[in-house]
Amino acid sequence: MVRLSDIDKAKDNPPEELPKEKAPALDAGVVYNEAAAFVKEIFQRRSEKKELDIEEVCRFIGKAVEPIASADDKIIFLTTGTYLKECLCYHTVNVTILAIKVGLNLKYSSEQLVNLGALALLHALTGAEDEGYGAQELQRQEFIQKFIQARQLKEGFVKESLSIIAIVDVYESLTHMRSYRQRFMPHEVLKAIILASEKVFNPGIVKKIIEIFSIYPLGSFVRLNSEEVAQVILINKDFPLRPQVDILMDSRGI
Repeated sequence: MVRLSDIDKAKDNPPEELPKEKAPALDAGVVYNEAAAFVKEIFQRRSEKKELDIEEVCRFIGKAVEPIASADDKIIFLTTGTYLKECLCYHTVNVTILAIKVGLNLKYSSEQLVNLGALALLHALTGAEDEGYGAQELQRQEFIQKFIQARQLKEGFVKESLSIIAIVDVYESLTHMRSYRQRFMPHEVLKAIILASEKVFNPGIVKKIIEIFSIYPLGSFVRLNSEEVAQVILINKDFPLRPQVDILMDSRGI
C-alpha cells in the first residue's frame, strides 16, 4: 500500500461543459466492450482451428484506434478491473488498448497505431502470457512473424513496437490475479520493470510508459496520511504526485 502526503480527493462537482465545437469523448465502456467482443471472437475461431485473417484484425484495429484515442482515461481505468474467467482474452484486450495508448503518446501515425495494435492483439494467440519476456522472444512467435512479413514492417518499428508490447504485457499481467498467484501492486511492478530495463526492456520505452501510467496508476490503491484508503481514479499529468482519488475506507476501516 502506498502513502501519499498531498493528494486530491474526488469531488462531486459536475464536469465542466464541453465547448460546443468539440464532440464529447466516446464512452470508455462501449469502446472496451467492443474490443472484448472482437478478441473473444478471434479466440473462438482459433479454438475451431479456423485460419486467422490478419487483414480483418487490421481493419478492426483501424476502426478501434480513433475510439480509444477519443475515450478519456477511464478506458485505462477499465483495464485495471478484476477478471477471474477468460483471463487470456481480457489480458489481450488490455494489452492492446494500453499499447495503443502508448503509441498515441509517442505520436505514432494512424498506420503505425494499426500495426502496433494488431501486433499487441496477435501476441497472445500462442495461448500463453509472456511474463518477463522481451521483444526478441515476442518476435519469434509464429503470428508475429507472419504479420511482420505480410505488412513488410521496418525493423526499427518492429523493435520499438514489440518493446512496448513486452513491457505492457508484463505490467498488465502482474497487476492482475492469476490462479497460481496473487496480483502485485502497480508501483511494485513498475519498480521491477525499471530494475529490469537494462537487461530485458528498452529503457527509453520504460521511461515513457512510466510517464503515461504515472507513479500511482489508475485503479491502484493508496493509503493517505489520514489513514484513509483510496483508489486512484484520475491521473494529474501536471502534478503526477497528486492524483485524484476516491475514498473507499476511512481511518477506522469503515
